[in-house]
Amino acid sequence: MRVSSAAAGKNAYSACDFGSGHPQICITAGIHGDEVSGIYTAQRLIAYLRIHPLLRGSVRVIPIVNQAAYAAQSRRDPADNEDLNRIFPGDPGGSPSFRLARSVYDETEDAAMMVDLHCCGGHGLPYVLSVYSESDNIRSLVSSLSLPVAIHSQGTGGQLFVEAGRRRNQAACIIELPSAFGRGAINLPLAEQCLDALLDLFRSQGILPGERQGKPPVLLGKLQDRETPQQGFWLPKAQKGTWVDRGMAAGELNGERIYFESEGFLMSLRPAAFLLDDENWLYTFAPKGLR
Repeated sequence: MRVSSAAAGKNAYSACDFGSGHPQICITAGIHGDEVSGIYTAQRLIAYLRIHPLLRGSVRVIPIVNQAAYAAQSRRDPADNEDLNRIFPGDPGGSPSFRLARSVYDETEDAAMMVDLHCCGGHGLPYVLSVYSESDNIRSLVSSLSLPVAIHSQGTGGQLFVEAGRRRNQAACIIELPSAFGRGAINLPLAEQCLDALLDLFRSQGILPGERQGKPPVLLGKLQDRETPQQGFWLPKAQKGTWVDRGMAAGELNGERIYFESEGFLMSLRPAAFLLDDENWLYTFAPKGLR
């Protein structure tokens, strides 16, 4: 293992490199400093690769991209309050976050494949996020990750995986891990599931020995949220991780049935709760995949 450091103003980060040559796979985590399950997974991956030599190719792991945000346990760098994953490819003459984005963008330039580890809300399922319809290379990467589902991204600009795929034609995606509840909490079971998915990616590329252990994900469309303008008691009736049809009952709000408006795969569902006016999210689902 080789460890190198890169400076982006005061926000320096370290990269761990294994093996040499091609294909090169880059794993990043901690772009949002409070998404610690992804950071923990990256550290587990480093520990694994230290004692399991690569058969070919190379792997670069940047376990904590945004060191300043991580130290503050914040999504954003306190120095400029920028969301790092909305400003790639960055600007070497900009504020600390823009300089960091440019440094990381340049650092990952040679990778054939990139996987960026993030965390999402605590009520959902783990998933791969990508613009898989835009590139056969991206679709192939997604299919090599052994997670249950892959979601088609909205493709918002400024995200590392979006800019890498569109500007540099790299195979790039995100893995979203539902967070554990509580600041700094790690979802250990899902971190291990994510690690297994990454190891299957390496096996599929011949970087590690053996056959892949899991199945490719089901390709789904873009996430859609259901919200309600009412406050009151919410009682769910459906189960996340299942296919739902239009007209099926999602739950009850103040004793009145809420029905699914279209068919799709139920990604997340709010548990029983009293909803306030500013807490109107009920569930998120994804339709069948894009071509």
